[in-house]
Amino acid sequence: MRYYMWARIRKKAQEALAAVLFAAGITLVLCRLESSTDAAKVEYEQIVSRIDVSCTVTNLAGDRSDRLDIFADTISLFTGERDYVSKDMAGLVENVQIKGSTEFYWDGEKYTLAGITSARVDSNLQPENGCTIFWNEGAEESVFGGNSSVCIIPKALMKQLKEQELPEDSFSLKLHSSYFETEYEGELEIVGTYQGKNEKTIYCPWVTYVEIIRSMGDYERADSLSATLRCNEDLELLRVIAAEWFATPDANAVGLETKDGYYLALDINDSLLTQAKQSLENSMTLNHIAALLVFALSTGVGVLVGFLMIRSRRREIALMRTLGTRDVQIYGSFALEQMVCIVLGIALGGAYFRWQPLMELAIFVGVYFSGLSATLWIFLHKNLITSIKEDE
Repeated sequence: MRYYMWARIRKKAQEALAAVLFAAGITLVLCRLESSTDAAKVEYEQIVSRIDVSCTVTNLAGDRSDRLDIFADTISLFTGERDYVSKDMAGLVENVQIKGSTEFYWDGEKYTLAGITSARVDSNLQPENGCTIFWNEGAEESVFGGNSSVCIIPKALMKQLKEQELPEDSFSLKLHSSYFETEYEGELEIVGTYQGKNEKTIYCPWVTYVEIIRSMGDYERADSLSATLRCNEDLELLRVIAAEWFATPDANAVGLETKDGYYLALDINDSLLTQAKQSLENSMTLNHIAALLVFALSTGVGVLVGFLMIRSRRREIALMRTLGTRDVQIYGSFALEQMVCIVLGIALGGAYFRWQPLMELAIFVGVYFSGLSATLWIFLHKNLITSIKEDE
């Protein structure tokens, strides 16, 4: 039987070659789809690792993230400084950016002392908003992340210090507590000046600002607070934890001071992450649809091959029956012949991709032979002698 099968393959070399090439082509398509899906997953992971998911404390409507009244316990959710406040959220975030402020008078004019963790916390300090910072030699923006008693002041204020012949290397502060009959008197080293739209603010490190406020018996409060998710895989966990303390920004909450027990909301900006995830899902969906079409085509081709095989070999099958060969044996010989061609095609077409994905290739073989088997079985149950006479 084995030698007979090879003789038939050599006799029908063109048909065998067509089957091999078809299997190789389908294998290439399936392997390429799998490779495309894997590449999309890798690209998604790379994109996700580069995306910063920020979370910003806002009002309930989500239309304001500055000039808020963020209490110390809420701040500690992000910094983890207070032992009695949950540290769950603090463990998920990094690059916490805070700004707090209080008003005071200097030389009869109202100024603001702002404590910040970095210059990017306040939009008034950004170059795109027309602000330029002039750092003294050896000073840089990183001073805001420390705890030194330093500050930067408006350039116009520095000019006043010069005109009044006051020390130009330090700024004297005198603050009055808003809640207690206490005040603070001290000096901040001037490490730079700035020139921009808002020139009525003295900026110092957030930690220094907190120490000043606490020295007057007050509790520190922040005007704005934001952070970055440490690991994007913890996004859903962040949502769950945040839901215990913050509302979700809602445009319908404009003007409300409290809603469902919340007075602040947390805006989690994961739009870029969502877009990347949607792009991956779209790519995978298209690949799955393409794979289904390939399987459908394989079934159809299997039906066609079975039909052509029976049609071209009716006399051969009739002779085999005359010699006592059972239908199951005839089917087995034809199926084995096609199996050899298909396996050879898969071996050729999938060699570059190391025959991955194995499951999809197995499905291809299965659907192909299901179509082939159905056609062979139907025609093998017909009276082939009658069919041959009808053809003559």
